[in-house]
Amino acid sequence: MRPHVTVHAMLSVDGRFDHFAGDIGLYYELVSAIPHDAVLTGSATMLAAAAREGNEVVGEDPVPPDGAITAPTAAPDAPLLVIVDSRGRLTRFDWLRGVPFWRGVLVANAASTPDSHVALLDRHRIPHLTTGTNRVDLAGLLDVLAADHDIGRVRVDSGGRLNGALLRAGLVDEISLVIAPYAVGGRTAAGLFVADDLVDDDVVRLEATAVEPLRDGAVWLRYRVVHA
Repeated sequence: MRPHVTVHAMLSVDGRFDHFAGDIGLYYELVSAIPHDAVLTGSATMLAAAAREGNEVVGEDPVPPDGAITAPTAAPDAPLLVIVDSRGRLTRFDWLRGVPFWRGVLVANAASTPDSHVALLDRHRIPHLTTGTNRVDLAGLLDVLAADHDIGRVRVDSGGRLNGALLRAGLVDEISLVIAPYAVGGRTAAGLFVADDLVDDDVVRLEATAVEPLRDGAVWLRYRVVHA
């Protein structure tokens, strides 16, 4: 059975990710209320996180002379981090191994992923799988996570492109939104779901399951996706 997928995000009242200082601590406090065995994200999100934390994002980590790789520091029951990266953009992984939130890292490639990048993953002993031709087949990826990694629930922590691709493919089951008390405005929206092929018939029906006021004016909204 395919894993249950919950998209979790913090947005301004006008639906943007950017240009406001949200309560990131509150965002992650709520994560504990969302059952999940894996966190699904995109390489762009991880590159942005690394840059924010001052980690190097270009080049390659040194390979230890003896081939020893630092083991993740998280508890064994922590979720698995799954990174969608068909273009092979994420090349440094040592900083991820030092983050105590995930029990391990799995990279999802496509057949089009450069062979040189696959070789880099092998050098650094980063587990990876291939699904899809030009892009990662997200449905296929979820099937593999369930069958080979015993993943029953996935929390998506990513940007609009991956969120939008999952939504368009009918793979999202729940949406968890922390609405921060900010209005950003502007013409270029960094929104929750980005899909180039959006037409009227693609609009997804949601059913509200919970509304909860939080501290400092934030509100937590939860929805179930009504699948056709």
